[in-house]
Amino acid sequence: MRILDGMHRLKAAQLRGDRSIEVVFFDGDEEDAFVAAVYSNARHGMPLSYDDRAAAATRILDSRPHWPDRTIATVTGLDPRTVRALRSRSGVPAPQPTNLVPLERPPRTAAPGSETPGGGTPDPWPSAPVHQVAAEFELEPRTVVDVLSSLRRSRRAAPGQASGERTESPAPALHGPLAVPYAVAERTVRPRDLGPAEAMELVLDRVCDELFATFTRRDQRLRARQYLRGLLETPGRKTIRNIAAFVDEPGVDQRLHHFISDSTWDWEPVRTALTRYVARTMEPEAWVIRPVMIPKAGQQAVAVSRRFCPTRGKAVHGQQAVGVLAMSETASTPVSWRLQVPKEWVEDPHRRARAALPDDIGAESLGECTAQAFLHVLARTGGPARPAVLDGRDMEPAQLLWPLRAAEAPLLVRIPATLPLRIDDPALTGHRAPGPLTARRIVEAARFRRRPVTCPDPGDAKGHMVTTVDVRWPAGTGAPGRGSDTPLRLIAVSPLGENVCEELWLTTLTTMPAATLLKLARLVRRVDRDLDAVSQHVGIWDFSGRSFPGWHRHVTLASAAHLVRLLARTDYRADRLWHCDTGNSH
Repeated sequence: MRILDGMHRLKAAQLRGDRSIEVVFFDGDEEDAFVAAVYSNARHGMPLSYDDRAAAATRILDSRPHWPDRTIATVTGLDPRTVRALRSRSGVPAPQPTNLVPLERPPRTAAPGSETPGGGTPDPWPSAPVHQVAAEFELEPRTVVDVLSSLRRSRRAAPGQASGERTESPAPALHGPLAVPYAVAERTVRPRDLGPAEAMELVLDRVCDELFATFTRRDQRLRARQYLRGLLETPGRKTIRNIAAFVDEPGVDQRLHHFISDSTWDWEPVRTALTRYVARTMEPEAWVIRPVMIPKAGQQAVAVSRRFCPTRGKAVHGQQAVGVLAMSETASTPVSWRLQVPKEWVEDPHRRARAALPDDIGAESLGECTAQAFLHVLARTGGPARPAVLDGRDMEPAQLLWPLRAAEAPLLVRIPATLPLRIDDPALTGHRAPGPLTARRIVEAARFRRRPVTCPDPGDAKGHMVTTVDVRWPAGTGAPGRGSDTPLRLIAVSPLGENVCEELWLTTLTTMPAATLLKLARLVRRVDRDLDAVSQHVGIWDFSGRSFPGWHRHVTLASAAHLVRLLARTDYRADRLWHCDTGNSH
């Protein structure tokens, strides 16, 4: 019955003569309670002093040395670099990988001649990292995760048993490394063989097992699944209140609010698992980077400011975000988001404290925000294996240079006609000017190079004429660094039989055929259509809270909910998806 937060409210209730007060019970041990108290008291109207937060971070490092510095910094309100210095000063070792999963494995039967030096069999291995288990059994890590999920489901109580009674089933004989995935091999149910509700439940199980494997607490996995189901099935707006009403469990509204807005779990590992799962199951053709304006009715939501909305043609109150979506032949799904925080929010201590903005968040241009969003996705996937497509018509020329410099990745950007470039094409030597020319003037000078291209989109009946010119970025534009001297190709797309330039694109893919580039360019239109579906069906823009971490957690789980809805569709219920999930074990 110790109070973690709200002592002044309790005192006020006592002074009013109240006999009772509404509370939220916290379920956890002594250290969990301390973490919750520090997280709450570091962010209200009278936050903890620096010394108090440093002392709290030191105590959390002692009790949870495996937590990343960023997670401890989020709890205490410190900078991650400060937590890193405290860790070094206290002699606490650096955190290990967080993908630890329980592995209750019986002692293996030693093969003849393979006894341990002591003459016995290996000891039981209570827990181990996924990659370590995969290395020992010569399996893919995703196969180990799928096997563990199957083993957990197989231990549920069988019909007719008591709820706490464990199901006993004979284990098959172990024959080398192929003995582990026997549970996967015995599964014969395919998603395409199920109805819509059963397929949704099966896909939800797989996605939850994959994405929430890094959650160390059972209640966090439960809340994440409840929130996902609420995003999928709650009618109307997907607010926390409406989701809690759909779940219909006593006290769940406060628990879900705490899980989204005030909890300590980090959304980055979840996004990493989401990105890798999408890359494995959907086999996307490209990453589409899409700046999105999110209009808001009020001015209290995190990072809201007065901005110009191109779709409405006027200035509105809203948030500016950048999404990275994986695009396949038939659909797309978001895998990462970055919220652009306005300068007035960054420089206002009251707004920073109220929104729980991390110390390392600063003011960014739209180009910087776009580049950072793309870099995060590249870091999760291990490299630039797929091209990125970006609509940069609303970005300034200096901002467009940031994505070009961000990584040595293939990039296709839609540009405005007024973008200055310099010609670097031997066929246009007579048109070279001492200074840069606009993209429109360069295309007009290269009218003789127009060629018909077969339309790659069956839904588009119009033919197209394409003009390509080798160009470079104007010297002295933007900050110094890699990107200014990158060979680029300007592509102009016009309707067949018309002398009007419909689209202008700039790409680093200078050796790719024009038809393939036109096919990639069409991905932006399809992404806009799919983003409308994401907003309508899983409420990705329905978060109305003031918390910066809460916004990121909501859009991360909404992206996962869209993936569940997509994979449960009839045209996605195929053996290919099953094979991708089970790896080589089938």
